[in-house]
Amino acid sequence: MTSTASRTVTSTEINVDIGGTFTDCLATTADGTVYTAKALTTHHDLSIGFLRAIGDIAAAAGQDTDDLFAGTGAIRYATTLGTNALIERSGPRLGLITTRGHTATVPIGRCRQWADGLPSSATRDLPRATRPVPLIEPERIAGLTERIDSAGRVVIPLDPDEVRDRVLDLVDQGVRGFVVCLLNSHLAPEHELMVREVVEQEYPDSCLGRFPTILSHEVSGRAGEYARSMTATIDAYLHRFTSDRLSALRDELRGRGYLGELLLVHNSGGMGGLAGTSPIQTVHAGPVSGLYGSRHIASARGLDKVVTTDMGGTSFDVGIVVDGSVRFYDFHPVIDRWHVQLPMMDISAIGAGGGSIARLDPVTGIAVGPESAGSTPGPACYGQGGTEPTVTDANLVLGYLDPDTYHGGRLPLDRRRAERAIARRIAGPLGIGVAEAAQRIRRVVDETMGAEIFTGITAKGYDPRQFTVLSFGGGGPLHACGYAAALDAREVVVPPHSSVFSAAGAAGLERLHIYERSVWMVLFNPLTKQLLADTDGFNAIVDGFRERAATDFAGQGHRSEDVVTTVELDIRSLGQLDVVTIASPVDRITGRDDLVAILKTYFAEYGDRFGDVALTREIGVAIDAVRVRARIPRPAAGPPPRAGTGTDVRDALRGSRDCHWDGTGPISTDVYAYAALAPGHPVEGPAIVEADDTTIVVNPGWHGELDTHGFFRMRREDHA
Repeated sequence: MTSTASRTVTSTEINVDIGGTFTDCLATTADGTVYTAKALTTHHDLSIGFLRAIGDIAAAAGQDTDDLFAGTGAIRYATTLGTNALIERSGPRLGLITTRGHTATVPIGRCRQWADGLPSSATRDLPRATRPVPLIEPERIAGLTERIDSAGRVVIPLDPDEVRDRVLDLVDQGVRGFVVCLLNSHLAPEHELMVREVVEQEYPDSCLGRFPTILSHEVSGRAGEYARSMTATIDAYLHRFTSDRLSALRDELRGRGYLGELLLVHNSGGMGGLAGTSPIQTVHAGPVSGLYGSRHIASARGLDKVVTTDMGGTSFDVGIVVDGSVRFYDFHPVIDRWHVQLPMMDISAIGAGGGSIARLDPVTGIAVGPESAGSTPGPACYGQGGTEPTVTDANLVLGYLDPDTYHGGRLPLDRRRAERAIARRIAGPLGIGVAEAAQRIRRVVDETMGAEIFTGITAKGYDPRQFTVLSFGGGGPLHACGYAAALDAREVVVPPHSSVFSAAGAAGLERLHIYERSVWMVLFNPLTKQLLADTDGFNAIVDGFRERAATDFAGQGHRSEDVVTTVELDIRSLGQLDVVTIASPVDRITGRDDLVAILKTYFAEYGDRFGDVALTREIGVAIDAVRVRARIPRPAAGPPPRAGTGTDVRDALRGSRDCHWDGTGPISTDVYAYAALAPGHPVEGPAIVEADDTTIVVNPGWHGELDTHGFFRMRREDHA
């Protein structure tokens, strides 16, 4: 597919998103032409699928692959290396060094550690609940005699000789990497720095190889030893694995003529170079690009509330974008099975994709997912050895997919294999027809996705009916009407290049650093009726973060005046545990008016989230953490206006085919070519709209229409 980009580029830019089934690529050439490509993800070596997709783009552009790389100025890469390493438990043997008396903090964990990262169905089965297998065994946790108090003062000095003895003990146990998390080190890091110095003295790179030493204060500036320990542990666990793989990819790209920097997408919603990226920042980074791109779409289209839905081959990812709110961030996320301290864009995922396997459950009947056929062997209709019925097989049987044009015609689908798989596993045991079984599979997955969206929206205090559904991913537009109906949503919007939208969203990502620190500053004291007096302390923290940002970006070749910073605050009412994060209305506190402005912003956010009835202003308010977001702005990319053709919508008709709609037999259904639609052309459901890289299903009772920028908007008739 080609189109013209609105943002001027001086060389080719390539954006990559690696999913569980497909690797998506979007490239914008120097003349503004956009090329997209999808290749099956090669899990044993992710670079193979990536290079195959780039090869398809080069062929479409009439170039040699190496020539394309030589003319490329930027590659933005969202990888799943970190996620895969955690799933496979393929990291190195690590040792944890902590304060004596606190060596049991990580093994004990949090009271809900057994439930972190588990699906809701598993958390309901209490008798079978177990804690996760630890990344660091208890016997590889060493304690040091030292102490820094809660004010950052050294109470017990650290003895370097003791550090050396503990390090040697851990190495004798086979440890090849160290995690250091000392009590209150986020306030005073000198003891952690001393530990790393001792490790480097004992094991320089030229000796036994690289022993990564990850200090907790460098990955998290917040209080809470367990969460800070786990943040540093996961970072260390992924360090060598991601570093070696990504360095090898960078070297291969250089060998092919690419001279630019390999930019990695961060789960914080930004990007950075290989040297400036922590391994933990790459975990779950893939869906972030789509959520970030959705923010720009929402802003450009004047949508104040948007729920993003990304249905790929393996998972269904849901995110929320609300104008002026930071509620699309999760500041206490769970990675795999562990609670960590890392600002991540808040995306929930369930196993509901095109490759999700349908099965019979003795209690619920038909169940779909979370198991997936993935890219290998894939759905039964792929003809690659898969025998289990999947959502894609159901969509093919129902007539929604064209078996000859799927994946641009490079992956023809076998309808007979899909029918046999559904008949053997679902239809036969239930004594129903194959088409009815396929309809039930589709209904189950739509209801599952709708429930996930409903939970994600209501948990943040919003009404789902007020949201516009933004649907993308390879399977999103196929199911959007189904899961939107479960929310009573007012409209569905399918963006251009929807099947590779996460890769497209990476084109707008900015270089971003986030700095944060736990504090305790009482904004309003209910006993003395006074506002915060230590404004200098607040300003010193913010100014210090800005200086760090200027230094970090200077190392990447950016001037300090190019850096834009914003301040965010974690605030809570005194006596309450729930923390509300706000975008601070002021960057520095210079007087009473600034303090009042912060309080008003907090009260407004609290009331919007929990209701004004729950708000009690008289009990006092305190700042729990200060956060500074520093970025290098980039002009937002967006599709150009789509010119009208003066033609009738019937000119976009590609033909018709029999489709099964819920509760009906086969109905002859119009099939439209997306490329031939012009703004204002009405598409009345039931209908199918086919693009080169996706299929949009307009359910009965829905009305579709293309806007001037290529966004396909669908509304139910009772919402039109």
